[in-house]
Amino acid sequence: MTTEKPEPVNVHAGELRQARRNFLVALEPVRPAVYRYCRRLTGTVWDAEDLLQETLVKGLAEASQRHEPIRNVQAWLIRIATNTWLDSLRRNGRTSVQDFSEPGADLPDGDAADPLTSLAVESALGHVLLVLPPRERVCVVLKDVFSYSLAEIAEMLDTTAGAVKSALHRGRGTLAAAQVGVSVSDDDGSAAGSGTNTTPPAGHPELLRRLADAFNSYDIDAMVSLFLSGGRTEVIGNVSETGHEEIRTGSMTHTFGPDAAELYRASVHSYDGENVILLWERPKDSPDTPEVVADVVRLSCAHGEPLIAELRLYFFCPEVLAEVAGGLGLPFKTNGVSYF
Repeated sequence: MTTEKPEPVNVHAGELRQARRNFLVALEPVRPAVYRYCRRLTGTVWDAEDLLQETLVKGLAEASQRHEPIRNVQAWLIRIATNTWLDSLRRNGRTSVQDFSEPGADLPDGDAADPLTSLAVESALGHVLLVLPPRERVCVVLKDVFSYSLAEIAEMLDTTAGAVKSALHRGRGTLAAAQVGVSVSDDDGSAAGSGTNTTPPAGHPELLRRLADAFNSYDIDAMVSLFLSGGRTEVIGNVSETGHEEIRTGSMTHTFGPDAAELYRASVHSYDGENVILLWERPKDSPDTPEVVADVVRLSCAHGEPLIAELRLYFFCPEVLAEVAGGLGLPFKTNGVSYF
């Protein structure tokens, strides 16, 4: 007895890409605020971008199944980002994520003027927010940075306004203590800022320098030779490639091949304790145009081998470009959010 093979399914990749692009472009007006929210939760630019990308993927899936229109897109995405972040903490076991507790009757009104808010939480407190346990951090950021009401925050977090008020009361007390130098417990908070280990493996600086040299010499063979045979590149939020042939004919040829409309120069910089490559761009037919940073490149090394396991390119991540290049005081350009 023979079993017939099923007919191959044509998934119309071009149509899917166009639908995804339309979704990303439609969200561009609220994207900076959602990134800013992710940044306050996670504590690092890289983890914030990862959380933003996961939020966008989940948002596209959810939006495709909704019957009712999304009336407040920013609040909807922030809710997805919050749940995604809390779920990741639970999965990784990096911190306890406790449910909201109901407040006592004597708590102050969370919508009343609070002495902490005059400190401009977002700019003045910075990483001090990371001392807060996850749910308290969420409530303080949503209320004191984004100015959502108690009712709006409760709806986002599937809880009550009273429970939000209680979390705000605890979180503001912790932050006030931190501001005046009082020791605060960070059992649940400080370890919750980052979802990844950002310590580069041994050999990372040398491998990064070799890759930058290959970029500057436009030697695609040398670039590809630095990857594991099953190594990957990911243009964040857009496309990924696996293996030497895909990497060669994809991102490397697109960027450094003879048909590229731009010229690129690589330089190595340290940002937030990590070495990264910045790619400077200028039009090929306009040699007098000043260079600007157009991409940020990070790599992960293979364990036990001086080869690249994964290369991450942030060309279509405008918030990352602004934070990294802008933070280094360098001129930069952003490139939208999608190839297609």
